[in-house]
Amino acid sequence: MIVEFKTYFCDGWWGAHATEHSIYTQGRTVGDLIDNILEATELHLKEELERGEPITIITAPEPLTVATPDLPVIRFEYRADLARRL
Repeated sequence: MIVEFKTYFCDGWWGAHATEHSIYTQGRTVGDLIDNILEATELHLKEELERGEPITIITAPEPLTVATPDLPVIRFEYRADLARRL
């Protein structure tokens, strides 16, 4: 299963949402955001992971219409594969 998060920066926080799976999270830094994306996905899709279903997380930046001081043009992409922990 692929879970795609759209990422954005607003009011000093990084946010991410995977609307197809109703998963939303945020973090003060990109590192915090990635940790929170992994944790939120593991919690939300716990049953799928327990059945051994592989889950791939992909992030992509939310398209910006205009850059402002509060919404800098900082983009990152991240990919992680989750599997059941034994």
